[in-house]
Amino acid sequence: MLKTLDHTMKQVLDGIEFRIRRSKLKKKFKKIRGYDGNFENPRYYEEKIQFRKLYGNHEFYGLVADKYKVRHYVAERVGEKYLIPLLGVYEMLTPEIFRDLPDRFIIKANHGSKWNRIVHDKKQADLTELITYFNGIVEQKFSRKTYEKHYEFIEPRIVIEELLLDKGELPWDYNVFCYNSQKGFDYALSIASPDLSATGHFDKHWNAWEGTLSQEQTERYVNPKNSSEMIEIARALSADFDFVRVDLYNIDGKIYFGELTCTPASGLGSKMSEFRNTLRSEMWELDRNNTLLYRKPHGFIR
Repeated sequence: MLKTLDHTMKQVLDGIEFRIRRSKLKKKFKKIRGYDGNFENPRYYEEKIQFRKLYGNHEFYGLVADKYKVRHYVAERVGEKYLIPLLGVYEMLTPEIFRDLPDRFIIKANHGSKWNRIVHDKKQADLTELITYFNGIVEQKFSRKTYEKHYEFIEPRIVIEELLLDKGELPWDYNVFCYNSQKGFDYALSIASPDLSATGHFDKHWNAWEGTLSQEQTERYVNPKNSSEMIEIARALSADFDFVRVDLYNIDGKIYFGELTCTPASGLGSKMSEFRNTLRSEMWELDRNNTLLYRKPHGFIR
């Protein structure tokens, strides 16, 4: 009897929490996008991301968004050779941890987005500040501002990886927007400089949609010789999804996995052109009956 009551109470509390979260998300969406989004029967790409944030299987998305656990997911599907070398995983940072690290590395909090710090020279780094920053970050909840609930299912860890450099500079991002539907696998591409000052968006044949790339950047980064290998990696990593963005690096012909991004920019980032938004919207066919990806929250009452 008590178990039944506890279960019922949990459903009620989950329902209340869901309705509050949905209300806040709708207000934030309208403030940023300027219109009332349809989150129950979404048509546009940015609305479909909100649908995923509300009705997604958050435990699964949390698994692949976890910057540590996703390494196991990637290794099982495409092999460890595509992983950035791991230098350590910690619950908290201490001064002793830095003694055995190389001169340069990157530190990441696994339970959020862009909670990273790059260390180019350990001797010049303010280690006390880094320790204070990351030991504070592990106590924070990324989802409170973005309403991306799947981040709440990640056990906070501090991940330290080898710092990738491309001819002494930070590498460019290769983003493969992957779609799986009854029509099969499809994708589109984008590339971006580390500081986002240069970007390019392309169809699957590397025909340019729009962007700000110089001729030199186009020649260096667009359609690298191993593009087909990148796409096969993205296809394998996206097989469980109706949509996911597979983030990769490509340095001197060597491909590295970056992230699996389930809710890019939380669906609230810089507004896309109408052309690109239409294509993103049409390519993503919501597989809303797929229980790995979507479910109704317990206690949800319309």
